Amino acid sequence: MTSLPIILASSPLRNLCKPSSPQTPLIPLSNSPNSLQLLPKTHLSLAVSQFILSSPVLASESFTSISDQSTGKIDLESILISIDNFFNKYPFFVAGCTFVYLVVVPVVIFYLRKYKPISAMNAFRKLKMQPESQLLDIRDDKTLASLASPNLKFLGKSSIQVPYSEDDESVFLKKVKGTFSDPENTVVCILDNFDGNSMKVAELLVENGFKEAYYVKGGARGKNGWLAIQEELLPPPVHMYSTKNVKSSNNNEASIVGTEN
Repeated sequence: MTSLPIILASSPLRNLCKPSSPQTPLIPLSNSPNSLQLLPKTHLSLAVSQFILSSPVLASESFTSISDQSTGKIDLESILISIDNFFNKYPFFVAGCTFVYLVVVPVVIFYLRKYKPISAMNAFRKLKMQPESQLLDIRDDKTLASLASPNLKFLGKSSIQVPYSEDDESVFLKKVKGTFSDPENTVVCILDNFDGNSMKVAELLVENGFKEAYYVKGGARGKNGWLAIQEELLPPPVHMYSTKNVKSSNNNEASIVGTEN
């Protein structure tokens, strides 16, 4: 490709590159009747730019620069054109990079992070299969009074109840860490009414030293939550009952034991 200095040297505008005396306010361009006879010195750079842009060879050379050397300012038009040309020249490379950035990277981050969503059924399986897993019920006292936590005696465990308050996370975290003797080796399944606060708690616990934390999707009352699936998928010993039903069932068991005695 012909370089810019050679083209300018052979062009009628070569005289523009020669310095003029301070007393000369105007610079002669050419004797051609179709050209401008006089050009102010302040328009010199503009004339050269217009000439370069009018030539396909020079235009292609000029777009390789991202800045205007005469002013030191960034030429945004050249940048945008260069980016567009790159996209057109390497469409598959651009598509591949976009796919990696939008799909692969988020998926890898999701699977590598230590707090994740989990279904109620898989939470039960984890509680059953992993000795270091525990169930943390973060519902408030009023909700716990109306709907008891899952009974995990069937699994040789118990539900830990620590109500969560977003306004007092430090106190909540202190209570939770005081409940579990070995947080670094504890996997926590977090149960809420739904799954809004449980996700925040899962992230909070992982950031503060717990091995892993899972928030139950749907919580206790939501769609596909613990209550929704327990009749079909969970064994009766781990079902959630209202506190009235729990009390009545306990009274019935006590009366049966008394009758037998």
